[in-house]
Amino acid sequence: MKLTNGSKIAVIGGGPSGSFFSYFLLDLAKRSDTHIHLDIYEPQDYTIQGPQGCNHCGGIVSESLVQILASEGINIPTEVIQTGIDSYVMHTDVGSSKIDTPLDEKRIAAMYRGAGPLKSMGLTESSFDGFLLKLAIQNGATLINKGVTGIDIGPPKPIVKTKDGDSDAYDLVVGAVGLNPRSLKMFNELDFGFSPPQPAKTYITEFELGKDVVDTYFGNAMHVFLLNLPNLQFAAIIPKGNYVTLAMLGDKIDRDLVNSFLNAQVVKDCFPRDLELASINPCKCFPKINVIGAKQPFCDRVVLIGDCSISKLYKNGIGAAFITAKAAATTALLYGISKKDFTDHYWPACKKLDFDNAIGRFVFGVTHFIQKRKSIKRGLLRMVQKEQLKPGEKRYLSTVLWDTFTGSAPYRSILFRTLKPQFWSNLIWKSFLGLFPVKIKGYKADFNKQSRSLGKLYQHGEIIVRQGEEGATLFVIQSGKVEVVQTKDSKEVHLAILTEGDFFGEMAIFEKDVRSSTVRSIGQTRVLTIDKKTLMNRIQDDPSLTFRIIQKLSSRIRGIDHKISHIRSIDRRNWNTRPEQLDDRDKGN
Repeated sequence: MKLTNGSKIAVIGGGPSGSFFSYFLLDLAKRSDTHIHLDIYEPQDYTIQGPQGCNHCGGIVSESLVQILASEGINIPTEVIQTGIDSYVMHTDVGSSKIDTPLDEKRIAAMYRGAGPLKSMGLTESSFDGFLLKLAIQNGATLINKGVTGIDIGPPKPIVKTKDGDSDAYDLVVGAVGLNPRSLKMFNELDFGFSPPQPAKTYITEFELGKDVVDTYFGNAMHVFLLNLPNLQFAAIIPKGNYVTLAMLGDKIDRDLVNSFLNAQVVKDCFPRDLELASINPCKCFPKINVIGAKQPFCDRVVLIGDCSISKLYKNGIGAAFITAKAAATTALLYGISKKDFTDHYWPACKKLDFDNAIGRFVFGVTHFIQKRKSIKRGLLRMVQKEQLKPGEKRYLSTVLWDTFTGSAPYRSILFRTLKPQFWSNLIWKSFLGLFPVKIKGYKADFNKQSRSLGKLYQHGEIIVRQGEEGATLFVIQSGKVEVVQTKDSKEVHLAILTEGDFFGEMAIFEKDVRSSTVRSIGQTRVLTIDKKTLMNRIQDDPSLTFRIIQKLSSRIRGIDHKISHIRSIDRRNWNTRPEQLDDRDKGN
């Protein structure tokens, strides 16, 4: 079973997993000169505020996913980003501490999955899901604004049925329906061994405070809470323009737990003293999240991806949607669409996430243990505050907490980084000191105004990388342009102008050498860095990413060849005209 010229694919669901799958499948098809037709069935309108356009999510694109998307050539537009997160504040009932990103740039995006909270104004172009869906359509997908009510699995081919009675046959049906009960039941009734994921209830709400209040009290920081409340695994307050989003994750989130959290003094201290949260009528919901993955989410000509298959435990559900969607797209086009093809090439990506989630349960078990013990929390705060005075690469506990709360790294990576005797000896000593309560230095709420951009801003003429320096990062231009120059024999040679979407700095990564050129900003330029480890891990998991990098490098080499040929042509013309340009004295010599 293979996708060939003329094959038809139905994607049921236009959220992140459905849009990612469509975008990458069509991209791979173009690269392999395979002409396919892809329909996305999505009845929801992401330009509508409130529940009708919402996908019930805290709205965070993790640091690692931002980097991966940039390496794929996908830059999240400024209008979609409500806030670029550059730090977080860890709040406990024994004190709080601000933790800055190891790099001086914003690499976490806070956004709305739909067009914003209920009754919000002026956010119709801000939908992250709408942005991804538009990308897929621009890449060749056809959007069908209808809900799917039934699937006949065949043979010979699956048939998709809509509410108005239309039906069509497809070579491949992709389920990207999230945790929608009706849609999951529809796939479950196909009786191919699929068992839906097990969900847990969470709580999401949006408080409208006004931009000035949000800037002053929350800024560009995500505020996370380690409180001793039953069933609460994680809680965060995320600034987004005029609003802040409260996300509470756990096993059994109910109204009593929400009220207990909002009435905690450390939570009240985050807001203006005269503000009564109970008086605000927020946009709120109790959505479900995937905590235990589905069983057998595929068969011949059918595959499920994203939340209806497997997700990341408590964190980075959009990142899991990306991983499963691209694995399924790569399998379908490069290998085939049979059950065996999905078992051999798609299922390993799911099992890797599942294994990581098992480690995640242990990590959150440790976190929950810490939440109940004030002495350990005091020890954590002391370690974090001391680490903030050190260089980024030496902030061991800070980076562990950063990745735990933001979902920027796999749980296995987080666990392995804690398996150092020095780490535990330091924590045990600080926790011992925590048995003797003393006043812990608090954080200073010196937040700047929110920025909706990611990366780091460079001014005109400012050098981003310097020739001869060591480097281990790739750079992707988010906005603006840069000039690439090389110094040779004390002379500066102009090599290229790079603009939005271009990358540079790859030679220092692949060749383990110093920077071969100097890159400086032309006007204002915003640049996002991609860590070597993140890039290499992604290339190992997804070799198709290598194609894009090679394609870009090939285009750059072709441009250099053209420039060299042009220079040689000019030199030949100058040589041919030189005798006529010589004066009498030169001719005499």
